[in-house]
Amino acid sequence: MPEYSLTEAEAERILGLPKWIEAELRWLENEHGDWIMRTPVLADEQMPLTWYARFNPRTGNYTSILFWQQINLRRLDIGKRHHNPDCRDIGRIHKHRWTEAARNHVAYEPEEMSQNDDVLTTLQKFLAECGIALRVSLRHPPTTL
Repeated sequence: MPEYSLTEAEAERILGLPKWIEAELRWLENEHGDWIMRTPVLADEQMPLTWYARFNPRTGNYTSILFWQQINLRRLDIGKRHHNPDCRDIGRIHKHRWTEAARNHVAYEPEEMSQNDDVLTTLQKFLAECGIALRVSLRHPPTTL
């Protein structure tokens, strides 16, 4: 198991910093037919931040993650249920927040997200919540197989 050296206070501090994406965003198809996007996230302080998104065109499920090193600071999952360690089932739209106690294993259902939001709108909401400004265009993932 990797050693985690990020405190909740430091995670919240990182989330509160102004951050931006300025590299061109491109969806790339992986070997499973999912569409993946991965790009550095910049901040005034140099730190290992990456935004990752994955879209499954067969199911419509998708995930968006803000990483600090290998740690999920924030994660959004759309289309698949989550089973929390306390045995509580969480709905098909849920988020994960980094905590020292649970790492990223506990999920909750966000009120600001809707099943009616399209992929692009949902990803933009997630980036805004993470304090990430887009300085480039964000496009819908390809939906054809």
